[in-house]
Amino acid sequence: MTPSRKIRELYTEGYQLTPEAYDYLNSLQEVENVINKILDSNLNKAILSIADIDEFLNEDIIKKEEILEQSLSKKEETKNQEQEQEIQSVQEKKETKEEEVKSEIKVETKSRREKVSSDLEIIFSPEIQKSVGSSENFRDYFKSRFQSINTLFLKRRDITNRVTTNDLIPNRNRDKISLVAMVTKVHKTRGGTVILDLEDPSGIITGIIYTSKQDLITKSEFILEDSVLCFTGNWWKDRLSVDDVLWPDIPFHKSNFAYDDVYALFISDIHVGSKNFAEKLFLRAIKFINGELESEKLNEIGKKIKYLLVGGDVVDGVGVYPGQIEDLAQDNIRLQYQTAAYYFEQVRDDVEIIIIPGNHDGARAAEPQTPIQREFAPDFFGIDNIHLLGSPCYLKAHNVEIMMHHGNSILDINAAIPAISHETSIPAMVRMLENRHLVPIYGKRTPIAPESEDRLVISRVPDIFQTGHTHIAGDDTYKGVTLINSGTFQNQTSYQKSMNINPTAGLTYFVNLKLLQRTQINFQKMK
Repeated sequence: MTPSRKIRELYTEGYQLTPEAYDYLNSLQEVENVINKILDSNLNKAILSIADIDEFLNEDIIKKEEILEQSLSKKEETKNQEQEQEIQSVQEKKETKEEEVKSEIKVETKSRREKVSSDLEIIFSPEIQKSVGSSENFRDYFKSRFQSINTLFLKRRDITNRVTTNDLIPNRNRDKISLVAMVTKVHKTRGGTVILDLEDPSGIITGIIYTSKQDLITKSEFILEDSVLCFTGNWWKDRLSVDDVLWPDIPFHKSNFAYDDVYALFISDIHVGSKNFAEKLFLRAIKFINGELESEKLNEIGKKIKYLLVGGDVVDGVGVYPGQIEDLAQDNIRLQYQTAAYYFEQVRDDVEIIIIPGNHDGARAAEPQTPIQREFAPDFFGIDNIHLLGSPCYLKAHNVEIMMHHGNSILDINAAIPAISHETSIPAMVRMLENRHLVPIYGKRTPIAPESEDRLVISRVPDIFQTGHTHIAGDDTYKGVTLINSGTFQNQTSYQKSMNINPTAGLTYFVNLKLLQRTQINFQKMK
């Protein structure tokens, strides 16, 4: 048993450690003895300091010295024959004790039950790439975005008469052209005309959607700045009169299916460490996976779960927003992750747990987010069925391809499109697939790392697309892709109440991977 696992026994009994006491206790060789003494003492104290630990440690040292003195005195009085008998007796006891320990270990160690073998393939997970936030780096980043999405347009057969801005000469009219460009600005006049700044590697032009084209005006409400789109129309004098707008979009997708009858459970936004963490609901979800609920019907389903996909915000973190300290039950992120590890250890060992970070986790804040770092969550690295990946990531579980992304950009998209409610997530997920980009808008609340390659472009079409972040569960199907926002296990916070956001705590989905059939499950309505 590792020290950190032993320390978690203290947490389950209601004790807490100061950060200094945690590091001190982890450094002791006698950590198990000291913790056992604390647990046996029924100490009437919630938070333990270094001084408290030293009291139990000194008690051990005094007792060891007394035992040593008695042993030396006895050795002086006994004869050689008695010494040999004592040594033999000690050896026998030692061997007996070793056998007891081995037997105990066999009982405590969880064996990985492989009724159905895992078939998990990690296709892509972002790792840290060092980059400097210079104008040149950002130029390379947006150039990569343009080229990646332009390549998708090149495969389209419905686009003809393609040109670049370099082909468009002022005062020389051209009819029926198609231009792939990045939208750098969208402006709507008082009269309702939409004016667009359109840029490609050759230059910048102005595109105009006139009010006479009302259907196109309505369509233009879904144009996001920094997205790469195709505009068709007539070049007249020094501007493009837009007749239509084409998104890169995904094609209709033929889904893959699992060859075994296995299920996947999708969860996110657990927020361990928050005063609003819905612990009872989360423990109920674990019981569901382990087949330990009162309902035999639900237990049969739970036992078929092979994959647990966690879409970020495992913990509440520290210093994520002003005044957060008032909302925390644990104000140390390492303690939060230790507690989270304690819960995940209770999940059946034959379940593969895939975890990506969210904006509250110990990972890079800028997109793409790197996996949760060892320095924050060392305990996670000791659980062999946990896989820590970045956001976004692509994986294949029993032949079903899944794209996981925390969904940091959902709120930016909702704010940019008036037709989308702030309490929804699915419409924004559709916009991501439509734009073939997970963070289409730059410069809002979602930071983007200026890397040479834009790894947020949706170059692969998944079978299942999972997000979280909004704390409001939702699901749909778009062009054959299953969309899931996996809700939350955090009850309403004071901030959410002020924003009139009502989280769906304990509401999420499991999917039969053999049929790609999704089912909503509400852990508030079960025991």
